[in-house]
Amino acid sequence: MPTDIKQRILATAINEDDNTASLALALDVAGYFELEVANARKIAAEVGNVIAKWRDETAGHGVSKAEIDRMMSAFEHGDLETARRG
Repeated sequence: MPTDIKQRILATAINEDDNTASLALALDVAGYFELEVANARKIAAEVGNVIAKWRDETAGHGVSKAEIDRMMSAFEHGDLETARRG
């Protein structure tokens, strides 16, 4: 969802104190989900590299440029770039 409609927060918190949609927070609690941080980073990179193609995929399904631009903040943010770096 674009951030002008709703902030990047999660309906279910990743930990007991914070429901921010944050890659750093997810990596901090990776062990709780029986994931080593290195594996969690690898998964995040794989997902990030797929998400990075969202504009082309969306345009390929006939979505207008205005609609794509409207959704940009939902997909293009610092966490995506961090994830892609692994």
